[in-house]
Amino acid sequence: MSSLIEVEAKVDSHIDVCAVRYEGIAEQMRGINARLKRIEQMTLTVAGAVILFLLGLVFKGLMQ
Repeated sequence: MSSLIEVEAKVDSHIDVCAVRYEGIAEQMRGINARLKRIEQMTLTVAGAVILFLLGLVFKGLMQ
């Protein structure tokens, strides 16, 4: 049977490993968040351009 000191050492080691792992996950999430913001900006820009294009077609059609 494991002694209390050995169990404490294993738990402390596990906590340290998890802290490093979670920091890596947090770093990846920050990168993903930045990419998603860029994609969102591009999507909004393209959507605005499409709306303006369609409005231009509507007004051009009304003028004829």
